[in-house]
Amino acid sequence: MKEPKARFVLAEATLAEVNKQLKLNMLVMVAVVFVLFMNIMKFMAEKSVLYAVLAVIMICLLFFIQKARGILILKKQELTHK
Repeated sequence: MKEPKARFVLAEATLAEVNKQLKLNMLVMVAVVFVLFMNIMKFMAEKSVLYAVLAVIMICLLFFIQKARGILILKKQELTHK
């Protein structure tokens, strides 16, 4: 029988797991910024409402990703000062 894969739980995370999540967070942030940039360029070229809506969604995603990054950094500081 396969044992289920453990999920990331911030309250029980080790320093290594938090660092891994911070790297993953940065990768996702770079990808979202790239897609946002491409959507803005398409919107400027075509003046399409679809690309404007996609750009707004990407900006909202960036906001939530940045909030999650802040929480991860706080957890990292907590783990390093113990």
